[in-house]
Amino acid sequence: MKYLAIFLLIFASFQNHAVVKRHDVDPDLYKVNSIPQFYVDMPFQGGSVLIDKHWLLAPAHVIYTFMYDYQDKPIMVHGVENQIAQIIIHPDYKKVEGDWSEGDPAPLMEQLNNAKDIALIRLSKPVTHIQPIAIYEGNEELGMEITGFGRGAIGTGITGEEHDSEGPSLTTYAWYQVTKFFSDWAFTQDDYQMHVYNNVITEAKAHWLRFTFEQGADALPLEGTIGSGDSGGAAIIYQGSTPVLVGLAAWREIEGDLESYTLGKYGSTAVLTRVSYYQDWINKHINKLN
Repeated sequence: MKYLAIFLLIFASFQNHAVVKRHDVDPDLYKVNSIPQFYVDMPFQGGSVLIDKHWLLAPAHVIYTFMYDYQDKPIMVHGVENQIAQIIIHPDYKKVEGDWSEGDPAPLMEQLNNAKDIALIRLSKPVTHIQPIAIYEGNEELGMEITGFGRGAIGTGITGEEHDSEGPSLTTYAWYQVTKFFSDWAFTQDDYQMHVYNNVITEAKAHWLRFTFEQGADALPLEGTIGSGDSGGAAIIYQGSTPVLVGLAAWREIEGDLESYTLGKYGSTAVLTRVSYYQDWINKHINKLN
């Protein structure tokens, strides 16, 4: 179960889901009342981002190919039905192997760190009712203040994330095994409360961005971090009033024994897929198929 938690994709009960927040700030201040146009819920768990009228961008690990054939399946894009025409997973992405319920996390961290965790989702119909988000094209993310979005586990920096808030229940997944025979729709997190958080990029190396969940005087007013179920949530900056995509929620670093470690506490480090690193790969596919 801890293995799934690393990917921010874990089975649990339905709750009021969101990011992990400061303990000393009103949690209602983190609530998002108007979902960003660029945010698209993926089948089952996690999110993606509209980066082109035909394309979504997501971490590769939110693509559940082991249980779902995405080809020609419906997907809702900000209130309008579309279809998935194609999934393109980065050729250097490798799924984590092994049982990571206990023991030393170092080998797991190495596998996660080496993976190129990104995928493109091509839509069958152009999205014309909303605008895609621009991608940051530079390499100066270090020190940037980001705004992140998610529908994942709740909690505070003192408690860490609450284990009963980490995602859909086993009952929900079991019910899908029934409904899949007469419906192409898979459940999503679209009825979960979305929340926002802020943080500052403390490391920008190769294909990852990292930030630390600070507290007290070192924390931003809406300081927060990603929780289980937040995978694919956009991390953006603003250029003037225009949002620009810099990262996608991916995974979190673990120190100490896997079985006893609590995710989401103050001082913990979260990791984002660094979108600028993949600019050439993204453009190659978009330009070719557009």
